[in-house]
Amino acid sequence: MRKHFPIERLGLIAALSVFATACQQVDQTLFEVEGSSATETIGAGGGTVSVASFSLTFPAGAFSGSVVVAVAPLIDAPFSSDAGTPVLGSAFSVTVPSGTTLLIPARVELKVDIKDLDEGTEVLMSVAVMRSDGSVVTFDGLYDITNGILIAEIDELGAIAAVISEDAIALESGIPPTLQGGAFPTPTVSPPGPTGPSLTSHGGIAFSASCAPDARQCFTSGLIRIWADDVVVQRLGEELFLLNPTVEAEFDFLTFDSFGVPTSVVGSIFIAGELRARLNSAVTSYNIDDGVTTGSEFPSPESTTVQISGSLMIIGLITSTLGGDDEVNEEVEFEITGIGTSEMLTIRVEAEVRFENEPGLDDTIGEIIAHIRLRR
Repeated sequence: MRKHFPIERLGLIAALSVFATACQQVDQTLFEVEGSSATETIGAGGGTVSVASFSLTFPAGAFSGSVVVAVAPLIDAPFSSDAGTPVLGSAFSVTVPSGTTLLIPARVELKVDIKDLDEGTEVLMSVAVMRSDGSVVTFDGLYDITNGILIAEIDELGAIAAVISEDAIALESGIPPTLQGGAFPTPTVSPPGPTGPSLTSHGGIAFSASCAPDARQCFTSGLIRIWADDVVVQRLGEELFLLNPTVEAEFDFLTFDSFGVPTSVVGSIFIAGELRARLNSAVTSYNIDDGVTTGSEFPSPESTTVQISGSLMIIGLITSTLGGDDEVNEEVEFEITGIGTSEMLTIRVEAEVRFENEPGLDDTIGEIIAHIRLRR
C-alpha cells in the first residue's frame, strides 16, 4: 500500500528557514515592550498585541470588525494533560469578546529559551490554545534555537502556551521487521458482501485500530511503529518524531473460500499528525494527513476482492486521499498474531517522501514505513 504523504515537497524547508529568519529580524523588537499586560483594538487592517516574551499578530481581515484583544501572562496555566506539559513561563491569557472568531489565522511568537527546556524536548514543542470549554488544540510551528523564538499560525483564540507533547512517536531507523502472514481466525458464517459503503462489520471478521490525542494516545497504545530510511534521515536528521498522531483503521473481511481464507474486504486506513525534524538551528514541522480506502470512492470504502499469498494481501482496488490513479491489485504485507484470546492484524503502509534538489536535478525519493496494528 504505497502512499505519497502530503509532505512530499520538502524543498519547502529552505523557504521555511528563510521565513523564520525574516520574522526574527523584524519581530525581536516586539519582545522589548514594557509591562506585563497589553490591550489593543484590532481593526480591519490587522495589528499586533505584544508583551514581554509574547506577541500575537493579526493579518488584515482577521476579524469582521474592530475587536479589543487583551493579553497577560498566566502563572498557573490550566491546560489539560492532552495538550502536553506547558513550558514554564510560556502561558498567556488572550481575552476577546464572547463569540469572536478568527477569519484568517493569526501568528503567535513566543520567547522560549533553550536553556529552560530539558535536553531534546525542543523537537516536541508545539503551541497549545485552550478553548472556552476547556478543551485544547495544538498547532505545529517553527522554533529557532539560536534566539529561542517559537512561531506558529493559529486559527482559534484562547489561553496560549508552549507545550511539550507527551504523545510523540519516534521514527526508527534501519530495516523494519518482515511481517510473516499467518492464518485468519475461522469465520462463524460466510456473509454476503455489504449492500453499500460501510465500515460496520457485516458478519465477517473485523479488525480495527483507533487512537487520537484527545481520546487515546497512539504512543502509549502501541498501535503504530514508524521507520525512516537513510534518505529521510540524511535530509531531515535523526531526531524525527510524529507528534499528536491520529490513527483510524478498520478492515472487515466479508467472504471466505472453503478453507476459511478471505476473498473480499472493505476497509480504510487514515493517519494524521505532525512530522517534526530538527534542521541545524531550527525545529520545523510538516503536516501529515493521509489515508486509503478499499474500492473506488473516497472517503466511503467499498468492498473489493482480496487474495492471500503467503504474507501478502492482494487487494483488488485501493483509493488514496490524495487522488490520482487507483491502485489495482495492490500488494499489502500483513501478519496475524495471537493476543490474549483474540488476534491482531498488523499491516505495513509505505509512503514515498519527495525531496527537491537544485534546479535541473531530479527529486530524491525517501521512504517512511509504518506498521499499523489492528485488533479483533
